[in-house]
Amino acid sequence: MASPVVSLTCTFGRRSGFYLSTIVVRVTHTTAKGNSRKLYNIIISFLFSPCKKSNEKTLSKDYTMNYIMEILDATFPFVEDLLTKPGEFYPLSSAVDNKDSVAFVGTYDGDENPESNTVIKDLKAGLKQGVERGDYKAIAIFYDVKVIDPDTNQKTDAIAVIVESKDEEDAYTFYYPYKLTKDKNLNYGDSWKTKKEKEIFIK
Repeated sequence: MASPVVSLTCTFGRRSGFYLSTIVVRVTHTTAKGNSRKLYNIIISFLFSPCKKSNEKTLSKDYTMNYIMEILDATFPFVEDLLTKPGEFYPLSSAVDNKDSVAFVGTYDGDENPESNTVIKDLKAGLKQGVERGDYKAIAIFYDVKVIDPDTNQKTDAIAVIVESKDEEDAYTFYYPYKLTKDKNLNYGDSWKTKKEKEIFIK
């Protein structure tokens, strides 16, 4: 049986140094025949404070896709909050929908401790379903990874972000190497990107 797909549509507004976020959670289940059935909606509103960065991430400034920039700006504070508090995060994904809002898209199959590769596979499947319905203009999948930094040839922790856009010819993976200090600050190194084939927006 296919895993339920959780779609979260978020709106953000600045309020006295905090961001007010309203989230509409739509949980759907796709049967073996491909029929999608809405299970339930949940509306959540909460305040969160953007994380204080130890230094700026430079790669996203060089990337020209406005929708991807919107996703990065909306999602990175949440990812950074997870890294500085629990100290880790499971893969998660965001997308720009047809109303130009940033939607968080997730999956849940009942496993409380899933493998990251399994989560990424399920996220890709859920995003593909959304693209096939014409729901999304751009998507991104965020995950924590250990990778070789091409500048230092040393293994480093990094936030990896797979990005695809409806109108771009290629997909990319962005890497943001980081170190988490003892006082729970994130220090970023120089970021880089690699080109990859599209998996979500496939014609």
